[in-house]
Amino acid sequence: MKELGQLKHFLGLEVNRTHEEIFMCQQKYAKDLLKRFGLLERKSISTPMEPNTIMCAHEGKDLEDATMYRQLVGSLIYLTLTRPDICYAVCVMIRYMKNPKKSYLEAVRRVLRYVKSTIDYGLLYKKGGNCKLVSYCDTDYEGDYDTRRSTTGSNGSSRKNVVDTTNE
Repeated sequence: MKELGQLKHFLGLEVNRTHEEIFMCQQKYAKDLLKRFGLLERKSISTPMEPNTIMCAHEGKDLEDATMYRQLVGSLIYLTLTRPDICYAVCVMIRYMKNPKKSYLEAVRRVLRYVKSTIDYGLLYKKGGNCKLVSYCDTDYEGDYDTRRSTTGSNGSSRKNVVDTTNE
């Protein structure tokens, strides 16, 4: 076995390490996504989803070829490894992988435009200090307009590191 030195890049993750902290991000991966799907020159925005967005499986025109939608959503799933701020929006898009509509493709592109404006975001892990656990939860009662399922989510942080989970 051979020592390869400090970890800098691993499967699209960028790792910057000092004595006091570790910062993980996917800036290059995000830029490559924007370039691949032609959104590098599009205007960036400040939120991943429109407020009060209602998506329904029975409204809108079907996409002729759902491949691009599925590729975009799959790529965004991988991006959530270091971007918990887009988890909710990506989870909503996952619901419609089977039969995506044209409006859903625009919603996914909106998430990417948000990623463009926050491309330097990532996870920061700090060394030492008091370990303080803070947790929040929320429920969206019958929030899925197609199945009337409720969505619950929790958000916890430890040492100022955010951990986000969303469950159906």
